[in-house]
Amino acid sequence: MNNILTKLLLLQVTVADHRLQYAMIETDEERERAFISGVLAALEFFEDAIEEVMEA
Repeated sequence: MNNILTKLLLLQVTVADHRLQYAMIETDEERERAFISGVLAALEFFEDAIEEVMEA
């Protein structure tokens, strides 16, 4: 069980780091902004899912 929790915590940190990196990207191109928005939404979904699993 501890091995799974360790992996989930590592995944959570990785996802949070990626979310912060994408949030810092600045661009004027509409397609790039749309892509970044999609990536951020997916990363937030993964963060919520990881928290849900860890609470169970």
